[in-house]
Amino acid sequence: IPRLAFTSFSLTQPYLVNSTILYIAVHKIVPASYGYGLIGAWALCYIGIAIVTRWWSQIAFRTMTKLRGSLVTIIYKNMLTVRSESANSSSALSLMSTDVDRITQTTFQMVNIMPDILQVAFSLLILGLQLGASCVAPVILCLITGGIAGFIARLIPPRQRKWMAAIQKRVGITSDIISSMKGVKVAGLSEKAGKQIQGLRDYELEQSTQFRKIQIFTLLLGVAPTILMPAVTFTVFAIAQSISGGSQLSVAQAFTSLSLLNILFMPIMNLTRVWTDVMAAMACLDRIQAFLLREKREDYRTLVSYPGSASSMNKDSSTEIDDRLEKKEKVEEPWIQVRGGGFGWSKDPETQPIVKNLDFDIMPAQLTIVVGPVASGKSTLLKALLGEAYMLSGSVELTIPEEIAYCDQDAWLLNQTVKENILAFEQYDKGFYDQVIQACQLNEDLELLPSGDDTLIGSKGISLSGGQKQRVALARAVYNRKAIVILDDILKGLDADTYSKCFTAILGPEGLLRRSRTAVILATHNIQLLPHADNIIVLGDNGEIVEKGTFDELNSAEGSYVSGLGLTKSAAIGNDLLVDEDVDEAEKEKNEKFIFAKIESVKNKETAGKKNDEDLEGPSRGKRNADALFAYIRSLGNLNFAMFCIFTVCNVGFRSAVPLWLNVWTSANEAHPNDRIAYYVGIFDLFSGLNVITMGLQFWIFMIVIVPHSAKVLHKKVLNAAMHAPMSFFVSTDTGEIVNRFSQDMTLVDLALPFSFLLSYSQIIGALALIILTCVSSGWLAIAIPVLIIVLLILQKFYLRTSRQMRLLDLEAKSPLYSHFISSFEGLAALRAYGWTKRAEKESTMRLDDSQRPYYLLFCLQRWLTMVLDLIVAGLAVLLVGLTVALKDSINPGLLGVALTSVMGIGQTLSMLIQSWTQLETSLGAVTRITQFEMDTPKELDGPDMPAPEWPATGTIHISGLHAKYGDRMVLTDINLDIRPGEKVAVCGRSGSGKSTLIMLLLRLYQPESGSIAIDGVDTATLNLNALRESLVALPQDPMFLAGSVRYNLDPLGKYRDEEIIMALEKTGIHGVIEEKGGLDTDLNTDWLSAGQRQLFCLARAMLRRSKVLLLDEATSSLDRQTETFVDELIRTAFKEWTAIVVAHRLKTVADFDKILVLQDGHVVEFDSPGNLLAKEDSIFKALWDLQES
Repeated sequence: IPRLAFTSFSLTQPYLVNSTILYIAVHKIVPASYGYGLIGAWALCYIGIAIVTRWWSQIAFRTMTKLRGSLVTIIYKNMLTVRSESANSSSALSLMSTDVDRITQTTFQMVNIMPDILQVAFSLLILGLQLGASCVAPVILCLITGGIAGFIARLIPPRQRKWMAAIQKRVGITSDIISSMKGVKVAGLSEKAGKQIQGLRDYELEQSTQFRKIQIFTLLLGVAPTILMPAVTFTVFAIAQSISGGSQLSVAQAFTSLSLLNILFMPIMNLTRVWTDVMAAMACLDRIQAFLLREKREDYRTLVSYPGSASSMNKDSSTEIDDRLEKKEKVEEPWIQVRGGGFGWSKDPETQPIVKNLDFDIMPAQLTIVVGPVASGKSTLLKALLGEAYMLSGSVELTIPEEIAYCDQDAWLLNQTVKENILAFEQYDKGFYDQVIQACQLNEDLELLPSGDDTLIGSKGISLSGGQKQRVALARAVYNRKAIVILDDILKGLDADTYSKCFTAILGPEGLLRRSRTAVILATHNIQLLPHADNIIVLGDNGEIVEKGTFDELNSAEGSYVSGLGLTKSAAIGNDLLVDEDVDEAEKEKNEKFIFAKIESVKNKETAGKKNDEDLEGPSRGKRNADALFAYIRSLGNLNFAMFCIFTVCNVGFRSAVPLWLNVWTSANEAHPNDRIAYYVGIFDLFSGLNVITMGLQFWIFMIVIVPHSAKVLHKKVLNAAMHAPMSFFVSTDTGEIVNRFSQDMTLVDLALPFSFLLSYSQIIGALALIILTCVSSGWLAIAIPVLIIVLLILQKFYLRTSRQMRLLDLEAKSPLYSHFISSFEGLAALRAYGWTKRAEKESTMRLDDSQRPYYLLFCLQRWLTMVLDLIVAGLAVLLVGLTVALKDSINPGLLGVALTSVMGIGQTLSMLIQSWTQLETSLGAVTRITQFEMDTPKELDGPDMPAPEWPATGTIHISGLHAKYGDRMVLTDINLDIRPGEKVAVCGRSGSGKSTLIMLLLRLYQPESGSIAIDGVDTATLNLNALRESLVALPQDPMFLAGSVRYNLDPLGKYRDEEIIMALEKTGIHGVIEEKGGLDTDLNTDWLSAGQRQLFCLARAMLRRSKVLLLDEATSSLDRQTETFVDELIRTAFKEWTAIVVAHRLKTVADFDKILVLQDGHVVEFDSPGNLLAKEDSIFKALWDLQES
């Protein structure tokens, strides 16, 4: 109804134009009241348009908001059901943000389809009354251009799909590289990774250009009819009248018809453009549908009974565990039974299961430990118990509710506080919470945080060390009190002290989980834990169980794997703490990265506070918007932008010439009927044709030349800032915030910003031209222009201030929603295991509701502005008609027609300008963030020199007077070392002693406070950073991979032959796996490789490098003993002539090294051969050795 009312009011305008022009011609014979009636009619018409536009827009925007809420909810709910190994958070997030926004925006246009058709039909009907059969001409023109546009529009979806696929690939790979930046820098691949990302960006822009070419043609075909309709219609009419001998156009007839054709402008353009948008929206819907149809996880586990004791244990919130145990009935039946189980990650019958022929029981109140060599299927077995793998044979039966606490190897954490991560969706029980914190050895870590356990830990727990993240995840598993807890090597990488205390307090005889009769399944490579297990499962290389039973049974069995280890219960961790209780508290874990993150966190909070204060100041905000606009214009290129401005001005000039020439034509015709018709028609058609040509050139140079150039420039700014940022920046900055610059902001730069800038600039020039036309045509109206400008400036001041704040709220409200979505995606297996999917849905709904409020209110604000502008135009129209009535004796009818049609155009132009300017302001926020990111991101201190190609030739390392600190805390003090060529040096010390810092300083990932490091006599501070890191070979604790083929990951610089690459793979023992998956040229999927094999893959990459210095930072911490021994042997053979500095995880593996470097509180306390140090009774190395050996 309101939309039809809008159509009715719009169709009234041509009638009023006709009546007003005729009134001037006959005003002497009509009463004065007729003129006053015209003033009232114009007022009623424009006020009516303002009101009904606000009414129907409100309904449309409510529908859009509801649709957005429905789509986001559907996507999130479906995400919780997909298979975890097929989850891709970056591509799914683009569905939830970019695609959903595209669909909702298209919905607004689709609502207008039927009313626009009616408006076109009635306009043509009225036009027929004015011009007779000539009204068919614009219909034929629209049918021809519409048919061509429809044919071309079929090319849009496939091209858009290619473009969107390229975007998803770039964003996904960028996210992976940013998340693994430490590994990228350590490997010296920053430059290569940057080139890979930029290459993906270039390819993406090529795909976007193919899409934009089709888009330009469809847009031009949509706009051209509205420009050419007056020319075609009046030309046909003039020819018809010349043939029939009828009268030519009168002034009233011409401008009434022109106003009708102008009314046709918006609906025809919308109807033509909407099909392009609908096709694009359909492509978005296709992607969402493909996501919704993605293979779902099928839980093959069967619940066969429901013992009350298990249930009560999970629901009991009492902290008095001992009292609860006295009341609990002991359950003798197993809680999990696996019979004939075969599990894998593919249903392809030709693919062998990862684990097979599994038969075992999980009993209540027992600790079951799963061990086996690398890639034996330990993690797959655990995932099978959760229902996450494919069950290819056998069965899994549960006799308890299906809620299980689960900790993966890579700890899953939310971007929330430490406390919120531990509590998750459970209620806070302070007594038990404190017990859990104590058991997980988190007390001292929390003391180091600015806000204790209320401190935000960032995306993926970026502010915490690896061990701290693992212990927070473990604390969550313990706190949530599930009947079964599954732990996938969650304690790996912890120092002996923390490992011992955590294990004893949680899994020891009096540990929290043991006292609560929880069944625990722990996969580990630490065989020292086996004597403490109630049951042991040993997996072989083929994924089958080779041994199972209690420790005593297996240890006494002749020839068994366990008996061959030589372990005894007296040596087990659980029976005796490995650490003296009198150890100085200062020796506890104080991870360097954690301390640094804490200091940076405080700095960032202070900076954020200052920024928030600045955001409250209107002038500074306005200046930032202006700065962003000029920054964007600079990115367009000076010559490009000048050409664009020329074509835009020419286009508006030719458009403005049309009504003026029509006045000349009709005025001349009234003076000299039917004289020189061909001349007037020819000039009129020429202006219209030039209008279309200049618009096409304007579109082409902007969309095909300028937009890709700007997109490349702005992307390079972000990329260069990110790739040259120091490691401290990535430690203290949320990865999600960095990735947003490459995803959300680049989407705005590519899609929303170009169109909004193009339309805003064109409409500003067009509005100025219309105002000038109106003033020229009705001189007295110029008096109102200063008042109009003052009103618009006041309106702009209030609107822009409010709209900026509302857009800021909109962005802030979307961030938690998207963050929750990504976190849920990353922790799918854990969410389902814990039974939290319904609670996660509820949390998502709450965050969605929070984001819907500013989203909807922003629409309301825009509608308010539109209504105010419509009322201003109404005032302008009423003033014009009032002046016309008052000065009727001196008014030229033709110029009055120009003025009246110009006022009608001002209303439409201002309405479109507000829409495009609002979008422009939102989009310019991306440029602001990009520019701010470039300015605020610190840069690594790069050296000017490039090393010689053969450097380092010997591997001599000289460290002199080296000091390093984080904030005010000195972490390395006066380090002086001389390491001879080929020496193998193991770095030992308690956590926080400065071991990793020393490795980072050698690679210049951190800058020293003072001192120097020279390798082969070259001061590393003088060298180019990327060249330095390429020349050294380093393996971090977490393996790093690039998107691409196996060959590219092993040899990213393309220096080595296939034979050399294959030899490296064979030496590390993973060539068979690679060959099985397709060889060197197949795309690498890290899911093929176990955690240990991934590290072996990185070792193969290191073996290919031509260097003499090898740096290992606990690179073997995730390996089992057998594989670690294999790696140690490789280091001794393949890197025999290299100088190696190894941060040792297990001291036994470095017993034959040349030197042992012991660090304590950042000081060198021992530097000698292992034999000499072990011979000293007071040696710290000997104390550490005895600690591990016990």
